[in-house]
Formats: sequence, structure tokens, C-alpha cells
Amino acid sequence: MLLSEECNSYFEGVVFSGVGEGAFYVSLYTRRFLEKLGFRPYPGTLNVKVLDRTRELSLCLSRVKPIVIEPPEIPGMRLGLVYAYPAEIEGFLDTSVYIVKPLITIYKSDVVEFIATVRLRDILGLRDGDKLRFRLLVA
Repeated sequence: MLLSEECNSYFEGVVFSGVGEGAFYVSLYTRRFLEKLGFRPYPGTLNVKVLDRTRELSLCLSRVKPIVIEPPEIPGMRLGLVYAYPAEIEGFLDTSVYIVKPLITIYKSDVVEFIATVRLRDILGLRDGDKLRFRLLVA
């Protein structure tokens, strides 16, 4: 069994560009994020491919109670739940950072997507290929 301190430890990943749909979907869910998380996220996600301990991260995510974001009802669109987990990116002190795991996604479990109030790439000076350390904020 993983202890909260193990789940609270840092994971490392590499920043990469996604397929360009993050802004669209974050915009669709903005009202729901505002209701559930208390902030309006920047319209886009920061994509990170986890380098190691992917199994441990998956186990931690499965043991932490997520904030469940219900999909908006848009005729003709199939949208799913999004699970949000409070997180911290090393070197970034803003508390409005979440890992979001959409139920419907093209990514495997070794990819995490972050949302925040700002464009994280700009604030942290990140480019594709840059390494990043992050952790779940587990109570």
C-alpha cells in the first residue's frame, strides 16, 4: 500500500506539445472548473510525459479522491467526466494547479495534463523537452 507521503513525493516528466485540443476542451469546461475548483483556468493544458514511477503515480491517483468535474451538456457532443487532483509544480508557488484526467482521452497513463490560472509554459519558461518535477497534494 502506498502511503500519503509516497504519493506526495515528486515525480519527474518531460514537457511536450499535445494535439492542440486542450484549449478547446478547457474552454468548454471553464464554468464547471470555476464552480468546482474556484478559479477560471487558462484555456489550455500543460502536457507532461512521466519519465519513471508511472505505475506508482497511477496507483496514487487511484487512491486519492478526485474532484469530479461533470461535463457540460452540448447537443451533438460526447463529453465525459474530468477528474481533477490538486498538484504542485516544483518552483511554482501558485496553489491553483491541478492535474486533470479526462475520462475520454487519447493519452496513456504516463501522461498528465495540468491546468492553472496562467499559461504555465510562459510563467515557467518551459519548452518541449524540458524536464519538470511535480507532486500530488495529498492530505
